[in-house]
Amino acid sequence: MINKNNPELSWISLILRVAVASIFAVAAYSKFVMGLGNFAANMTGMFKDTLLPGWLLVPYINILPFAEFLIAVWLLLGIKLREAWIFTAFVLMTLGFGMVVAKQGAVASENYIYMMMACLGIYLSKYDGCSLLSCCGSKK
Repeated sequence: MINKNNPELSWISLILRVAVASIFAVAAYSKFVMGLGNFAANMTGMFKDTLLPGWLLVPYINILPFAEFLIAVWLLLGIKLREAWIFTAFVLMTLGFGMVVAKQGAVASENYIYMMMACLGIYLSKYDGCSLLSCCGSKK
């Protein structure tokens, strides 16, 4: 349901949510299509000569496609939206840090821009009343 006191911020929040969810959905989809083993091998190779230890890197790489898929679904559903945006910002922060370590400055910059979008999502979440629960007639 659109916030009657701030309909513009409600719409901005909804549009931002769908846009970021679509980015994460495509990112997760591409990793699954590539094959999780191929994705893990490519990423592990990218970090081969960096300060990040393998015991930390390998679990992160294996969980990332599932986390991206979770973010896409969670943002689209709109349930516990503030928490969804906080989780999204955290994932983007870790991705950005990893790309800095891997000396992938352009990719890191994109991740940090997306992280700022997630921070905006955290702020706007209080105006966003569109969720799966509101469609069913329940309160958030």
